[in-house]
Amino acid sequence: MNKELELLQSEINNNCDELRKIDINKINIIADFGNESHIELKNKDRGCRIYPFYFSETPIYEFEWDDCLIFQTSRDDIKKQVEIIKSWILKRTMPSEVQIQFPEIKLNKLAKYYEKGEGVKGEFIESWNEIEENNYNYLSVDPEEYHTSKDTIRLIKEMREEGLNESLRIGSRLSWLILSRARRHIINDNTPHVGIYFFGNNQMKIYSNLSDETEEFEVEVKYEEHLERFVKELLKEEIK
Repeated sequence: MNKELELLQSEINNNCDELRKIDINKINIIADFGNESHIELKNKDRGCRIYPFYFSETPIYEFEWDDCLIFQTSRDDIKKQVEIIKSWILKRTMPSEVQIQFPEIKLNKLAKYYEKGEGVKGEFIESWNEIEENNYNYLSVDPEEYHTSKDTIRLIKEMREEGLNESLRIGSRLSWLILSRARRHIINDNTPHVGIYFFGNNQMKIYSNLSDETEEFEVEVKYEEHLERFVKELLKEEIK
């Protein structure tokens, strides 16, 4: 496995000597998860992770901006891939221009936000879009089993009207919705956050994990009083 990675890394470098001089050009071996071992290329906030073994017969190239996936490609044509890498990492070409240069590339939803300099805002907005879409899908599958999704969707819409989808990440953990100021979805007990659990019948439990203190209430499904207070405190936290 390591030899195959070294061979691919050497081929890429031989096709573009400039890549030897970027901030990071290394092989990462992931113990016990060989498929996830990869080559990492990174120059400032632009990067590319190359997975030769990740559930594909051909290498997968994941192109990132500030560690956020913007697009990916998969092919054996090293020269063509190096052209894309050069454009993305060395020339710092904007996503829309990369797509014009290489029409086969499909940009993800966050590309437009990063191009406008609103990457974090975009990550937050898309997290809300995903949760809302998931709950609509649950309702379409079984309205009886997923009856709490109606309350979830209604509360999400209320909070969107307050513009919270632009300043908070929303995610899920087991049956809870989690609000945070985290750039990524990884949340632990040390991460300031607010949790929401829906009982149905317009009732929910909310708790806050802020300032080393925890508070918990059972209330009506509505963005007011305790939930509003929790969120205002959460918004004081630094985005990390």
